Amino acid sequence: MDLNTPSYLIIGSIVFAGMGLTAKAEGTDWRIAFGGHNTIVEQVDSHTLGAHAGFFVEHITESNISWKGNIDIFIDDDKDKLDPDHIPIWFQTAWSVDGNLYRFSPTMNLQWQVTLDGKRNTVSSVEKQSKLFPAIVARFDNQKFYAGITLGGGHYMLEIDDDVPRERGYDREDFQNKTGAYTVAADTKIMLGKSFDIYAGAQTWNDGSDWLENKYSAVFSYHSDSWIEDSEVKLSVEHSEYNLDPFDNRDKNDADYLAILPWDNDTLVRIYVDMPWG
Repeated sequence: MDLNTPSYLIIGSIVFAGMGLTAKAEGTDWRIAFGGHNTIVEQVDSHTLGAHAGFFVEHITESNISWKGNIDIFIDDDKDKLDPDHIPIWFQTAWSVDGNLYRFSPTMNLQWQVTLDGKRNTVSSVEKQSKLFPAIVARFDNQKFYAGITLGGGHYMLEIDDDVPRERGYDREDFQNKTGAYTVAADTKIMLGKSFDIYAGAQTWNDGSDWLENKYSAVFSYHSDSWIEDSEVKLSVEHSEYNLDPFDNRDKNDADYLAILPWDNDTLVRIYVDMPWG
């Protein structure tokens, strides 16, 4: 298990640094989050509890271009040891830049967007993942109800940690799948009075011949302004399904066939406080 700094963390650090240099002059929005989590691998009845902290920044330029960066750091209490050599610290990142293409009305517009998402060293044996996707987003937003549809094309990479696959007859050249791909996503957010809102989203990645990954997300938020101004208490669920077929090292009909992992999905449940920083 390798913990060298992945490229998307380096890129993200540069983005954070650049935003930090302009924060005072331009009013960049900084936020922090902290709470607890449970990573569930249902196929082997595994629950891994832990604590996490996150950092978010958004900077909007004078030309109304939005730059966003987010990094979450997780510390696990790894009792199940799905990966026998797992170091129980992992990372999840999301970087994006977007701007308006065309505004149809005050509530409807078309945006361009570039995202770079990744995660590293999960308890479910994701060693590295990165997804770089330019996209077009159609949005409706009237402050009480939001809906968006995204269509993009870019680069997808997933690398499986080596420990479990070696036990199942896989070698180092089998651990990584990287390919050009397209993505389709839909999401919505509904305000439930002044204090609550709920978000739901679904996204799929496909290389043109088969699906690569499906992700389903839901976030329930309580606006806790009476406690800390502009703060929220959030309960989130993120379920990811991975197509492991591209990693196969032999035909499925072979008597000795084993998938690279004995599971192909994981679910991250978080409860945390999100609040302004500085």
